Amino acid sequence: MLPEIFKGFLVLGGIFIPLERIFSLHNQKIFRLGWPTDATYFFTGYFIGRSGAIVVTVILSLMTNLLNPELQSKVTSQPVWLQLAEAVIVSDTAYYIAHRLLHEVPWLWQFHAVHHSIEQMDWLAAVRVHPCEQIFTQICKILPLYWLGFSKETLVVYALYSAAIAFLIHANLNLRFGFLKWFVATPQFHHWHHSKIPEIYNKNFAVQLPLLDLLFGTIYMPEKKMPHQYGISDSIPAGYVGQMFYPFSRMMKNAR
Repeated sequence: MLPEIFKGFLVLGGIFIPLERIFSLHNQKIFRLGWPTDATYFFTGYFIGRSGAIVVTVILSLMTNLLNPELQSKVTSQPVWLQLAEAVIVSDTAYYIAHRLLHEVPWLWQFHAVHHSIEQMDWLAAVRVHPCEQIFTQICKILPLYWLGFSKETLVVYALYSAAIAFLIHANLNLRFGFLKWFVATPQFHHWHHSKIPEIYNKNFAVQLPLLDLLFGTIYMPEKKMPHQYGISDSIPAGYVGQMFYPFSRMMKNAR
């Protein structure tokens, strides 16, 4: 039998590749520029994600005095659907803050620049994330959920929802979601965050709840247009290994 990670890759490809053929936003190849690099990220990211979960567990074990059993009991006693709605708000608020830091703190940007180096957007672009950034953002997103005591069922549903949204918002899809675009992140929302227009780099920081950007004044979501170019001016290596070392080489260069 195929390992779960290979099954996941095939299932996601089987869903998004046909959708991107039928509802394509940009005319591009399935195996577009950087596809092998991003496929490598998909498989390595699976194991790095598990490492992040271990880090969260260790942090929580050191925070036992800060846990509130009464609060956790109240949270976990709620219906799963309500817990899920709360989990999205809590987790994406934490991610919004972390994401802004990735853009505004120079040494953190060196890691996040790897994700923004993608020049052709599709579902697989979601996984081009440097391991250091992946662990950092995972801790920021998941730690509050564990601390508040959301049930295991809620955490499982949230993990599936979070992953699905991540692939959706990067997909090469020309779809409109009506009023739902304010409550569920979409390609119409997130593609602008990857636009090559410098003035829009610091827009649309949320990844699940666009209302957060509306609330904090960082929303940019024109109704009838989409970006035509993606990427950044920084010169990022094209291959996986080069991208792993890029942030450290940049920091060393800047320190001289």
